[in-house]
Amino acid sequence: MIKNKNQLKIALKERKDSLLFETIRNDVKPERVGTRRKVNKVQTNAFTLLTEKENGKIVDSWTYYNDNVKIENNIISYLDNKGNPFIQIRILEVA
Repeated sequence: MIKNKNQLKIALKERKDSLLFETIRNDVKPERVGTRRKVNKVQTNAFTLLTEKENGKIVDSWTYYNDNVKIENNIISYLDNKGNPFIQIRILEVA
């Protein structure tokens, strides 16, 4: 169980290939709900998820560890200005 940003950073460093990220809420692009993605690049302050665009091209989508990102109980939440989640991604731990 990944409960915070520090635990996610450690998991990405030690076992990024055993993590899968599933979008469970996206108020901006609801069609992305249910999409599962793998990690590509990992940096100190961010990581990328391989994302398929509408034209079929695969690109790196950056996820930064900034103040509008909250991680709790295997869920990454992107928060709006009022602190409400508008995008949520479940962290799936696979063998």
